[in-house]
Amino acid sequence: MTESERRTEILEAVERLLARGGINAVTMRAVATEAGVSLRLVQYYGSTKDELLRATLNSHADKSVERWRARARQQESGSPLELIKTFLVEALPNDPVSLDFHRLGIAMEELAISTPGVAGQAYQKHLSGLAAHLAERLRPDDLRTGPAARLLALEVMGLAHGVGTLLMTGQLSEPDAQVLIKNYLERLGPQLPI
Repeated sequence: MTESERRTEILEAVERLLARGGINAVTMRAVATEAGVSLRLVQYYGSTKDELLRATLNSHADKSVERWRARARQQESGSPLELIKTFLVEALPNDPVSLDFHRLGIAMEELAISTPGVAGQAYQKHLSGLAAHLAERLRPDDLRTGPAARLLALEVMGLAHGVGTLLMTGQLSEPDAQVLIKNYLERLGPQLPI
């Protein structure tokens, strides 16, 4: 196994632990057991839990953004409304992979709120980068300046997170979540440039 493959294996073990049990489930020994490797090897890739979490978050952030970019490439048009719809639909935790993505995001969010360390900062950087990328895609060419697109991106990210959490906690059914998204898009549509 190459060093890159081994690193990926360890970071995926951290992701699984986070998705199942949150931050407290991640210990160096638990990662070693989950990955089926020695504690010494885990420590080679991250000498502290914070380093492992930061590396995992960066890896997860890249996969998360790529998931929605892949979905966005499949959309029928490049309109801002279609892009927002694609983002919201991709963010719904409605299959095992997206459920794990959402659980992991919540665990990382907890870090960003409660721990000002490296891992928390990495998640904050991820959110800022995602907002910037989404805002860039939402802005029409003649409106490249100003905060409006960033605020819209943050609004969309907030709705995606909230709906996902409500769905996972049983407060919304998936059909109700779809209706909520549809209603939001209908209200938003007239405000967006074509």
